Amino acid sequence: MKREGQSFCLKSAVDDSERRFAGWIFPVFLGFLFACGTNAASMASIPFNKLSFYEQWALFSALFCVTFRYGFVLLQKISVEATGEKEENKDESVGKSSKGFVKHFVGWFSFEHQKSWKSKMRDGMRIFMLWLPYILLLYPGIMYWDTGDQVAQFFGISVFGQKPGQIWDHHPFFDTYLYGAFLWLSHAVTGSYIIGIFLHALVQSALTGLVIACWLSYLKERGLQRVPLKVCTMFLCFFPVFPIMFASMSKDITHVVFFLAWSLMFMRLVDSRLEKFKDPRFLIGFFILSLCAAMSKKIGLYIIALSLLLLIVGKFKARLKAIAIGVTIILYLIVNVALPNCYYKQAHIVPGSAQAALAMPIELLGRAAHAYPDDVSNKEKDSVDSYLIYTWGQVSEQYNPYIADPVTGYKLREGASTSDFLKTWLKIGLRHPMTYVNGFFCLESGWITFTGTSELKQPQKPYKHYPVQMDVMTTTSVNPDTFGKLAPSTIETESQGLVKNIIDVLRSVPVLNLLMYIALWASVVPAFLAYVLWRRRRTSVTLNGLLQFVPYYLSVILLFVYPVSLEISGGHGNPTRYMFHTLLFAPMMIGMVLSLIRRENQCE
Repeated sequence: MKREGQSFCLKSAVDDSERRFAGWIFPVFLGFLFACGTNAASMASIPFNKLSFYEQWALFSALFCVTFRYGFVLLQKISVEATGEKEENKDESVGKSSKGFVKHFVGWFSFEHQKSWKSKMRDGMRIFMLWLPYILLLYPGIMYWDTGDQVAQFFGISVFGQKPGQIWDHHPFFDTYLYGAFLWLSHAVTGSYIIGIFLHALVQSALTGLVIACWLSYLKERGLQRVPLKVCTMFLCFFPVFPIMFASMSKDITHVVFFLAWSLMFMRLVDSRLEKFKDPRFLIGFFILSLCAAMSKKIGLYIIALSLLLLIVGKFKARLKAIAIGVTIILYLIVNVALPNCYYKQAHIVPGSAQAALAMPIELLGRAAHAYPDDVSNKEKDSVDSYLIYTWGQVSEQYNPYIADPVTGYKLREGASTSDFLKTWLKIGLRHPMTYVNGFFCLESGWITFTGTSELKQPQKPYKHYPVQMDVMTTTSVNPDTFGKLAPSTIETESQGLVKNIIDVLRSVPVLNLLMYIALWASVVPAFLAYVLWRRRRTSVTLNGLLQFVPYYLSVILLFVYPVSLEISGGHGNPTRYMFHTLLFAPMMIGMVLSLIRRENQCE
């Protein structure tokens, strides 16, 4: 009977894979985005009135239609073949009885993917050991320019125009305290701040290795079979971008560690139909991780809050949904009410401005001011001048199509009316809708293009095209007027140069360099997974199952609120660290989709 049920299920899967045009809306829409992004990233405008644009749209759509279809067939084939495999239950002590040093060494690096914490700790240590050569080559680690300014504040140096001893929460004070603690401890023990950077790289990499080991164990629990699980493990262990990024001291990287751990707890929570909320230990751990993920990066709070609120639509008990809402409310009150009103003043923390959340609207307004400087009423001009630190005329001059910071000025005027500004913004947008459309795609084009400009200016003919790939930092770069006073930025060492050469090879070798394209992870993979989930919606995908993908997709969608998306000359923005979480989550999400398809094929 089991064999008959299995063959029927496999047949239905094959029948579904033969529906060639199912889900066509996903690759076609992605093709439209890429046609817009490619033109915006190269010319700073989209030629909607030219035939060439629609030709590009058709070509991109055809490319993604073919890629998605055969990618779907490949995933289906992997899951079907995996269903027929006989699962081998390996002892957790695998490799310990092997004779000979080489066999013992190789056996030690055989991942276990077991449920026990001892097994997860060993797997986490294996990941860390495979990353360790890169961490040592990058000694003492990598500190970003912004991070150097953050920790300088921790040690009482005036930064961002603040008084000495003040900490500006534009970069979360949580991260400032965390990095400052490592550097303070290092200086107190060794007399050097540099060793603190290295200590942070070691601790961050080790903790991330453990979290990834827990994720891999979870995927195996869900039924992901041996071959895809091994491929996932090898990619996480050997793709050099991972150890390099986790050797970096940056709020974006710190946040992704907490967010990765929180997402795993969210998966288990949904698996239990929210019943895990009844376990006090789980609830406390979940809330602490939620708090850390929310405080380590401003946008983290909104991803977590929206994910928890969307649990309302799931098929769960009402009282458990109420707990999810309660956790969201308490989290919001702590981060956005209690801390700013009760702690900031005592700790000499200066609240960050709301301009970061409005970077996109302000940038679009800047494009309208640049294109139509005289098409504004006195009332609208006054509304803008009273809200932004720049006047309407200055906004026009400051506008740059690929970065919003020059227009926002990093802050807003005190006491300004956000509602009045947004009304003005909407009125101007209704007069010039295509200006806003062009402005949006220019600013966020880096996520939806394979080629674009690398210059921080308005492109001029002849337009130059550069591959939009991950540009991973391998050397510390700090402001000599801030953290540089405590520990000068070091010149690239020979070993750091070796790591940089490895990245350069990955960026240049045909086929292999596909892995380095930002858009692959920021838009193509998410769109492909949505395509697969859509095609399995009547068989293996349930509403509760879809909710497990919510944190991932929210984090992808919110990429489009960032003030920069292209890697442009001068080191501005560094979008690689903004989209890094999409690269890290990709193998986990592919594993989730494969486990769903396999459950369907088993027909249990």
